[in-house]
Amino acid sequence: MLGKSVVIIVNLCVLLGSVSGQGQQLLLNKLVCIEHQECGACLSAAAHCRWCADPYYSPAAPRCNDDESLVSTGCSQGMIQRPEKPIWEVAENRSLQDMQPGSHEAVVQIQPQRIKLSLKARETQKIRFSYRPAKNYPLDLYYLMDLTWSMKDDKETLVSLRDDLPTLLKNLTDNFRLGFGSFAEKPLMPYISVDPRRLANPCSVEQQACEATYSYKHHLSLTNKVNDFIEHVNSSSVTANLDNAEAQLEALVQAIACVSKVGWSTQSRKIVILLTDGLMHTAGDGKLGGATLKNDENCHLNEDGYYSEAGIYDYPSVAQVYRMLDKYKVNVIFAVTESVKYHYDSLHRLLEDYTYVAKLESDSSNILKLVKMGYEDIVSVVDFEDDSESGPVKVKYFTDCGVKGGAFVEATRCTGVEYGMTLNYEAHVSLDSCPEYKKMSQTIKISEIQLGQDSLTLEVEIQCGCECEGDLQKDISLTCPFNSHIVCGVCLCNKGWSGPSCDCSIEDEFASATLMSQCREPNSTRSIACSGAGDCVCGECQCDRGFSGRYCQCKACELSVENGMECGGVGRGVCVCGTCACAAGWRGDACDCPDTSDACLPPGSDLVCSGHGDCVCGQCQCSVTEEDGSKYTGAFCETCPTCENPLCVNAEPCVLCHLNSSCTDLCTIANINYTVNERMNEPASADEYETSCILRRYEDGLECEYRYTYYAGAEAMIAMEIVIRSKECYQTTSARLMMSGLVIIACVVAAGLVVILGVKSAQIVSDRRAYAKFLQEAQESRKNMQELNPLYISPISEFRLPDEFPRDKQD
Repeated sequence: MLGKSVVIIVNLCVLLGSVSGQGQQLLLNKLVCIEHQECGACLSAAAHCRWCADPYYSPAAPRCNDDESLVSTGCSQGMIQRPEKPIWEVAENRSLQDMQPGSHEAVVQIQPQRIKLSLKARETQKIRFSYRPAKNYPLDLYYLMDLTWSMKDDKETLVSLRDDLPTLLKNLTDNFRLGFGSFAEKPLMPYISVDPRRLANPCSVEQQACEATYSYKHHLSLTNKVNDFIEHVNSSSVTANLDNAEAQLEALVQAIACVSKVGWSTQSRKIVILLTDGLMHTAGDGKLGGATLKNDENCHLNEDGYYSEAGIYDYPSVAQVYRMLDKYKVNVIFAVTESVKYHYDSLHRLLEDYTYVAKLESDSSNILKLVKMGYEDIVSVVDFEDDSESGPVKVKYFTDCGVKGGAFVEATRCTGVEYGMTLNYEAHVSLDSCPEYKKMSQTIKISEIQLGQDSLTLEVEIQCGCECEGDLQKDISLTCPFNSHIVCGVCLCNKGWSGPSCDCSIEDEFASATLMSQCREPNSTRSIACSGAGDCVCGECQCDRGFSGRYCQCKACELSVENGMECGGVGRGVCVCGTCACAAGWRGDACDCPDTSDACLPPGSDLVCSGHGDCVCGQCQCSVTEEDGSKYTGAFCETCPTCENPLCVNAEPCVLCHLNSSCTDLCTIANINYTVNERMNEPASADEYETSCILRRYEDGLECEYRYTYYAGAEAMIAMEIVIRSKECYQTTSARLMMSGLVIIACVVAAGLVVILGVKSAQIVSDRRAYAKFLQEAQESRKNMQELNPLYISPISEFRLPDEFPRDKQD
């Protein structure tokens, strides 16, 4: 049968070059089927391909063909294998639910919770789900404190917060528990002194008594009794070491791994607040003291709560810490002093998803503020992950990050999330190709990174096989060669064997000349095996990447720019030896161009590209205007610099309807659907097909100007998506004229007064200058009159009485 199929394929390829148009398309559809020799590969090739599982079917005819051809060549309807029906079922869909008093199980933060679906090769399924952070979600807060000598004042500060601590935590959530642990250093030389007196009392040099050095000690399991927490902090004792680096990471791993002893809840937000003023030891440092074994990431606490294996296991690496935080979904707030903050900032960049760094005052007086800031920073970030890397199915995420009416962008992470916000996500679940042509399934768990308790489970059935695969058909008298078995009507070699008689081991390094000849394309001028694009193994070609076909003679087909799928994916086209055979309604090298011009018809019009351009691959290519030679613009070539935009007029009623609250986000006018959303003060995108319009209307005696944009609808049945960008209101025209008149009059009066005052001021200045000049001249005149002129005769006469003349005594 293999030889006959090869001859048919070669003949069809020869005919392909001599026909065109519809006939060529029919040949491509035929060729895409008949080249396959297995049932799974046949059904995955194209939607119209069928497989004949009848073991007595004519070996001269291809088993993989369309329905009509198989029936005409003698295959009974009951033996024809067809593609399985698609599966889509929402198996679990509980509504979003906040935390209920006394019941942690009732909380639901993601909806739906379980979906069953199927995927074929080159197929993508889109899944919508929502996420809303639950109010009063339980909080497990574990204080991990550096209790070396330099931190002795900080412990006292924490004790003094007995009354303020519960108040703060209740403002964050009603469901909180507190735990306490401490750390110092490995009790090994050279990290501590081995002098017997210093071993028992490391603080003897300070003339103080303290506890012997330890790596990590768990003091109090998580509890909602704040007084117990304060008492344990108060009763704890400081210790000391020699260097300025401590066992923070070692203690952190123990606090996370000892789930039962610490008391971590299975459904809570887990936060460790680590307080320290020192640097940290990492993997490799422990070898200096003899702790040579790699940290095993397990819990090793003795009955007294001390880490018992500090002298055996090395400090953990940053990678190990990240795995622990991710596995147990624990967040860490590093509350550190200014002197070492740079060190923890570097660590935060490596553990960004799970850590927050804050500056701690020297006496820890701002610890409550840091707890609040760190908690709010952690809960304001929502990020999703999945475990799809274990299988062939891949997932991409798009989200609006809780912005009402916001556009979906490709992202998993949202920031600035607040309680009550509902984040909408769209997951694109894709199968590029079949890893094996057999039935298989893959379970994908989509969960929020920081919590992980709530998740969306996808049960994906990968439809790459056939119903007849598992049946060895022992009751059929057809005899298969040794090392082979019958599957779906044909003999297939067992795993590890190949060749026409299944007598060639794939592990053999050398193949005979007969087998090598089977890797050469018949009737071809090329004598090289596998067309030089693969290796011949037991008479079969194993093609290099980018090549396919029985003899690796076919290059890969074009990938769609839109979705990255070969020939546009399922429903658009299939790859036939390097050429895309497009399905009805699609064309182009990658089958990514619609075959109709419907996408180029503006809403409310039957003119392609508004009569101002050509529809090329579903998009308008605009022409130039006859008036000034400028180019028409817009998704439908509907506007130009000198003409009115008709689509603004079409969209205006829906904008008014939205502003009047007389319609929902969906507006229908003349059987045309529009969506209207508001994104005030958000700049328009750089998309050249997003066009801007202006709407003016009166509101409360003011004239308001709305600026909105529109673009072609991305969803089915939606012709146009409208987004209101800004709103500015002014006084009405008559009021503006009256106000302008009053302003002009006031300006004229003010100008007149300024001129009068200026003239008067100039006059006064001039008079003062003249008077000053007069006084100066008068003074000069008096000065000159002090010397008598010889020609001058005084008009004054003087008379004197004789001395003897009697005078009145009274004179």
